Amino acid sequence: MRCPKCGSEEAGRFCSQCGTAVTAREGGGKCRKCGTGLEPDAMYCGECGTPTGFRQPKPARAFLPWILSGLALVAFAVALTLFIQGQASVRLEGMPPTGGLPGADGSVDGGAAAGAPAGPAGVDLGSMTPKQAADRLFDRAMRVDESGSEAEGRQFASMAVQAYGMVQPAEIDADVRFHLGLLHLVLDDPDSAEREADMILSLEREHLLALSIKARVGEARGDETARARAYERFLDALPAELTSGKVEYQTHDGLLERESVRAREITGRE
Repeated sequence: MRCPKCGSEEAGRFCSQCGTAVTAREGGGKCRKCGTGLEPDAMYCGECGTPTGFRQPKPARAFLPWILSGLALVAFAVALTLFIQGQASVRLEGMPPTGGLPGADGSVDGGAAAGAPAGPAGVDLGSMTPKQAADRLFDRAMRVDESGSEAEGRQFASMAVQAYGMVQPAEIDADVRFHLGLLHLVLDDPDSAEREADMILSLEREHLLALSIKARVGEARGDETARARAYERFLDALPAELTSGKVEYQTHDGLLERESVRAREITGRE
């Protein structure tokens, strides 16, 4: 815009040469293209239509959805922090931070991590990533569900699913999708569980954990044919997959051993 006093070309609200107000907000400005005087708060020149550079401020209500979303996210983060602080001292000894599952005899899957010392009762939340926090909630949800407290298990499972939603996409690997599949089964949502399994299988067609989820989905739906088919694939893939060195297999070695026993019982294979 052109300064109405000295005529210099200006882009700010005040003239850099004489300090006179030059924007439409202050009134008295002129169009930078044709020189026509502008009305206060004009967004376009009334003569040639050139934009003045002025924008009407948004009302506070326009920011309300963003404010509410931010508050909801903060509330969830606070609740997650309080939960982790409250549960840190009751973690099962030797339970790996990536989601070991308790067996019927109270033992814990852990692979290479089994037998490792349980960490201190306090948790340094500043060093905990969103994935680690989500894994902690997964541990709790599965342990509570295994104990027979279905309502409480669903509550923790729902929290864990939300927590995994805060994990960076680059960290969503096969192990995380396996956790999500189990959580959805706790929440009586076999369709979502199957989607997680299918996403794993789209990248690794014989992944044992994904096939385990597929078998459990068949069981949840009462589809014994689908369950047996998944377990057949599980047993076919078992020898080669166990030598693949996948970290998630080491983490869930106890679960895989129990699944192999169950698969042989369902299919009748030795």
